[in-house]
Amino acid sequence: MITIKNYNFSENKNIYISLTYIYGIGSSRSKYICKSLNINFYKKNKDLTEIELKSISNKISLFKTGDFLKKIILNNIKSLKYIKCYRGIRHEKNLPVRGQNTKNNARTRKGPRKLIFLKKKINVKKQKKKK
Repeated sequence: MITIKNYNFSENKNIYISLTYIYGIGSSRSKYICKSLNINFYKKNKDLTEIELKSISNKISLFKTGDFLKKIILNNIKSLKYIKCYRGIRHEKNLPVRGQNTKNNARTRKGPRKLIFLKKKINVKKQKKKK
């Protein structure tokens, strides 16, 4: 196991792929890190030297990653809810925020369907009054 910035990576994976396991680093950012440090994308983690590992960790520290990034995102959502803007209201109601259709789709965000049982009208025949 190789550790970079308190993240454990398996030794047999490529460095390009294993960097994407860090929250806040995607494929494009991991390519950028590897290119800027002149490291081959497909180099295995076990083949990295100590100098390369330190340079990777220094490069990662320039970005907001991990729990710090999660806190920033949560604070942004809380502030949207606090000022009662449209996006904040959509977050509170657990509905799609960015203008997606909700009539037919958005089951992931809305959750499972809530069944509505229809009340059947009981046809009561009015009895005729006898004269």
